[in-house]
Amino acid sequence: MEKIIVTGSCGFIGFNFINSLDETYEIIGIDSLNNAYDSRLKDLRLEHLKNISNFKFLKIDLSEKNEIENHLNSFNGAKTIVHLGARAGVRQSYLEPDKYIRDNTTATVNLALTAKNLSIENLVLASTSSIYGDTGNNLATENQDELNEPPSIYAATKAFGETLVRNVFSEEDEILKIGRFFTVYGPYGRPDMSILRFIHWIATNQEVIIYGNGEQRRSFTYVMDIVDGLNKLRHYNKSGTFNFGSNTTWSLIEIINKIENYLGKKANLVFRDRAYNDVDVVLPNLDNSKQKLDWQPFTDIDEGLEKTIEWYKSNESYLQKIKFKYDYEK
Repeated sequence: MEKIIVTGSCGFIGFNFINSLDETYEIIGIDSLNNAYDSRLKDLRLEHLKNISNFKFLKIDLSEKNEIENHLNSFNGAKTIVHLGARAGVRQSYLEPDKYIRDNTTATVNLALTAKNLSIENLVLASTSSIYGDTGNNLATENQDELNEPPSIYAATKAFGETLVRNVFSEEDEILKIGRFFTVYGPYGRPDMSILRFIHWIATNQEVIIYGNGEQRRSFTYVMDIVDGLNKLRHYNKSGTFNFGSNTTWSLIEIINKIENYLGKKANLVFRDRAYNDVDVVLPNLDNSKQKLDWQPFTDIDEGLEKTIEWYKSNESYLQKIKFKYDYEK
């Protein structure tokens, strides 16, 4: 049975990724269960994960070397690490930069060094489209120049994490695959991300807060498309950096209109000043992912929204307890 380590196992993408793996894997899930957002949602995910017979959970803060060293036996024999653990959100990174540096940079290099020391040669690293900033009419393309001037503290911590791991994982037999994700949404999503917040606010007749005029456009990407990309990445036998996003953008207002139609409710829109360092549009160049991984998004926005809303409805009683706060879109 092949052992695979998944960090951020109780996070949005980590949870969905683990559920895509079959019983032929021994899955070691690692998470610090921090309070970056309402931890009750992480508890809900973990409750489901513990029903998987080949899953083992370890509560580890990867920024603390001693915590990793205390669990090295669980790392031994692993073939692959999928590093999804991170602290996300542009706006919040200006309020808590120390936590972003610790969780996105220190933790990432600690994990890479551990993998190297244990001869785990296959590392998949999750990164973010925030590295690119506002692309305007251009497509965001993976060429490493964008790492020189990251447009936010969050982007800087992720960019530096990428750079450090490239330096650690530099031997010929070490394979580092980096996936940059574009505005992911779907079931079990983060409560600080726009789509799930909009669904919750409209469903519960609360004010729908929009920072700016709502015409900002995003490459909204359904989570199972990201999971498909991760599974292709871990089987890819060469190092590289790949965009994973939708090749169509939608404005926040267009998304809200679609949610209104699905729920049969009208949103009570409240407009506020544009968020600090907000961008107008980020659209990915997917040539690299299509050509080398045979990957492209297969879930259109209407199907993805419908699945997300159905999940919300089926978990509505639990989700009423969750705090849906505003944070800048990833």
